[in-house]
Amino acid sequence: MAWHDILGQANALRLLRNALDHARLAHAYLLAGPPGVGKHLTARQFAKAVSCPVQPTDACDTCTTCKKIDADNHPDILDIGPDGNAIRIEQIRTIQQRLSYRPYEQDHIVIILDGCERLTPPATNALLKTLEEPPGHALLLLLTSHKTALPLTITSRCQLVPFRALTPAHLRTILERRGIEREEATISVMMAQGGMTTSEQITAALEVRGQAHTLLAEVLHHNAQAVFLRARQLAGKRDQCEALLDWLILLCRDLVMLQVAPSRPLYNHDLRSDLEPLTRQVSVDPLLETCTLAEQLRQYLSMNLNPQLVFERFVMRVEQLVGQPQR
Repeated sequence: MAWHDILGQANALRLLRNALDHARLAHAYLLAGPPGVGKHLTARQFAKAVSCPVQPTDACDTCTTCKKIDADNHPDILDIGPDGNAIRIEQIRTIQQRLSYRPYEQDHIVIILDGCERLTPPATNALLKTLEEPPGHALLLLLTSHKTALPLTITSRCQLVPFRALTPAHLRTILERRGIEREEATISVMMAQGGMTTSEQITAALEVRGQAHTLLAEVLHHNAQAVFLRARQLAGKRDQCEALLDWLILLCRDLVMLQVAPSRPLYNHDLRSDLEPLTRQVSVDPLLETCTLAEQLRQYLSMNLNPQLVFERFVMRVEQLVGQPQR
């Protein structure tokens, strides 16, 4: 893995490579940006570039050091993530204990700490002590998808390396490099929203989209009883309701586009043949009202209201808006 294999993060890579080229490494870097955009991959590459004896500002991927890092058995590289849903003080103490000794094989001990927004308060305080007085051989790479969730005492002691959302072109290239078929890659890009997702996440998102599509179709076919029963089945959890509302907004948006600009690409382009017949049963204004209503309901869900009641009310209102035959 070379620097040029990391796509869509030119500014972040330039900052890190300049530090290597000029031998001016900070003691701590904060790699911050959306999930799934290459932060962990970049941190691993940076650790290899710092450690590789063959290509000091890159990584040869063939020497013993590079192979040890790839195999997760290099004694001077610690790659730590959340234990369950949090990074706990015991994990920070493991880091502190390792940093209390000299490196075994190189000049630095590289600590990759992923998911820093999940630090517990005791772990945050312990990490702060390390950041305040780091040993000279310490190189800490803190990774987060929610920089604002970290206290200023942590972020101010790190050099920020900002990451950005990946473009659809970059996402498609990455997926095709992994051997994913072009059509599946296109659908995955649609689901990804600027970051890489696992196949399990894509499958789950497609399932929720299917439920939203079925619900909308039943509304447009004026099957009020089936609509209410389906709403009751789907409205079990807050996050599921939010996901359903998001997909309903996108489906309504596609139905509007099919009527006002049919040549424009759809968000759910793979469902075009299923959506086109539905345009004959609803006009543009009710669809736009439905989108506005869905946005309002998402705000209600954030107020800790009962998700089932919120979603059932939403579906009944949508049935009133778009469930009447088009004149």
